[in-house]
Amino acid sequence: MTPPLVAELEMHLDQLGPLDRFPYHRQQQFACAAATDTVMVAGGNQSGKTTVGLGIVNRLVRREGPIYERLLAPEGRRLKIWVSPNLHEKYLSNWEQRILHEVFAGIPHHYVQTPHPHFVWEDTAGGGELYGKSQEQGFMAFESDVVDLVVFDEEPLDKRLYTSSQARLSGTHGVIVLLFTPLNGITWTYGALYLPTVRDARYQVAPRVWVKKPDITVIEMGMADNPRSVAGGGVDRLARDPSISESERQTRLYGKYGFTEGLIFPMFADLVASNADSPYLIDELPADRAYAWFFLADPNKRHGAVLAAVDHEGNRYYVAEHYAENLPDRLHADAYRALLLAWAPRIAPALASVPPAARSIGQVQPLVDFWADPGGAGAQAILNLADVGIYCKPVPKDAGSVKASIDLIRRAAYVDPQHPHPITGRTPAPHVYFLRSLKSRWTWEGVTFWESRLMWEVRQYRQKELAPPDTPIKERDDCVDPIRYLELVRPFQPGPVDTAVQQARAALDPASRKAAEEFDELVRRTTQPDRPRGPDW
Repeated sequence: MTPPLVAELEMHLDQLGPLDRFPYHRQQQFACAAATDTVMVAGGNQSGKTTVGLGIVNRLVRREGPIYERLLAPEGRRLKIWVSPNLHEKYLSNWEQRILHEVFAGIPHHYVQTPHPHFVWEDTAGGGELYGKSQEQGFMAFESDVVDLVVFDEEPLDKRLYTSSQARLSGTHGVIVLLFTPLNGITWTYGALYLPTVRDARYQVAPRVWVKKPDITVIEMGMADNPRSVAGGGVDRLARDPSISESERQTRLYGKYGFTEGLIFPMFADLVASNADSPYLIDELPADRAYAWFFLADPNKRHGAVLAAVDHEGNRYYVAEHYAENLPDRLHADAYRALLLAWAPRIAPALASVPPAARSIGQVQPLVDFWADPGGAGAQAILNLADVGIYCKPVPKDAGSVKASIDLIRRAAYVDPQHPHPITGRTPAPHVYFLRSLKSRWTWEGVTFWESRLMWEVRQYRQKELAPPDTPIKERDDCVDPIRYLELVRPFQPGPVDTAVQQARAALDPASRKAAEEFDELVRRTTQPDRPRGPDW
């Protein structure tokens, strides 16, 4: 009997209709075919994701179902399927026995477990092969083959596994199925696959089901959809457990993005330029106020820099960024100048009426406070930048500066119920804002990104294991470090000093003043002894 979750998934796939991009004479063939190239099942723990994956594999092995109907010329040729958990151990514990006893029940087959798990089955239409291919093998293991179906069990954090699989399916018109609980925060799958699909109401075809033809089908399911998890009490226990955060509860129960385990700044977990609900994103710099401008750089092999503005209310605005790798410092300096000239009308309002070609960097540079990290290669970079006319002061750092700057950013990110938003005037609002226009181009593990490097880094800025609190992992922090430097170098307005006691004492007669001073000295000595106290025996 087909499991309920599998039947529901197949119902949605079967009702998606013909693929419009095929010629008319072939539409009949694809009338019941799956309409998208990727099926993404975002589920909570124990929600039945593996059962769904087994059901999909089961039907394709038997040459039936919506995925088989869309394949190019499947009759008479061998099918190839990849089942790809994140770890080989998970394949052995969660997939191997179920494939043997459920997928290949009643089908002649041969299974070889080493050096890699490999099933071969035969049928009258050509048979096929099923490989257990763990993600830990690396993306090169996902090259060269021609494949009909790739099932990822757990999220492929290396995007190259996904893009390589797309290339493997190009000649078969096959499908990628993603089955995972989003436990890694806002990763590439959120911005590239999930958000563009679920944000548009036109793509929703059923509760928690979105179809964006011909690209992707997104299905959300949770632990509450699994009758066994409900009957076993797991749903109720997680719903009532006070030891886990709400973001973790939403992820484990319902498969929602946003789990923030280990993040230094959990409030920035969903900081994506396309997120319309984030209180930290603004479209433009408020025009009704003056600013102090700061340019902060982390000049190392991977070079990150941020142009920031601070207004009279203490709001921080990250308005532009520069990120590049393996360039000489003089080219970074050229990028600085281009960035500053682009923002010249805001830095120096008098230049707004000056044609861009007539603007001079000399009119802008004196209005910006330049700072750079002197650590590592930074000291030499500061000297190199000075040789080409960019004069940066070294950021003052000490043993407690990292924790102190992180704490100050957290305070600024607090959504203050009495602080008005600088654009809308509404409360509550934070004291830190990112412009949506932030953007850089870079390559990470073979994948090219074109988005804000600062937002990308801050979404995964995590606590180092077995280290004191607020000790971040010092990787992928080339643009996060500059926003920390802002907290170390920006001027602080001192708070008001209460002088009421001194003024009252000044009005006393000499004898009364002396008695008050002697009393203060007695209190000081009893609370702060001159000599350190010895050990208690």
